[in-house]
Amino acid sequence: MRPVIVALGLSALIAGAGCARGPHPEPPPHPGEPGVASNEPRGIWANSIFGGVSVRATIDFCAGRVRLAQGAATVNDTCFTGDTNIVLCTDASSASAIQCTAGNGKLALVGTGSDLINYARVR
Repeated sequence: MRPVIVALGLSALIAGAGCARGPHPEPPPHPGEPGVASNEPRGIWANSIFGGVSVRATIDFCAGRVRLAQGAATVNDTCFTGDTNIVLCTDASSASAIQCTAGNGKLALVGTGSDLINYARVR
């Protein structure tokens, strides 16, 4: 019986340690207020009980939407640097499969008909 009580006590201590929350950021100012630029990222923070956390935000977005023409489209953009890019694509029109292939300076998309495709380069 004693080992069970000790195990329950230790698990309560471990679970309680994970409940701590980091600092709560103040609510961000609204765009248009004095001294506030409307395109600045806000509220990005992280907390971990396992050690330090590093969060990086970039402003060079490589994302957008494109409508397929006869089931295909090509996006020409220098943000696509080759086949090692990780690209996420979703069909915003229907639940249809699509294929995204990043190349040097372009993203090739193949899907269904004239569906609207959302894309974003992750790396």
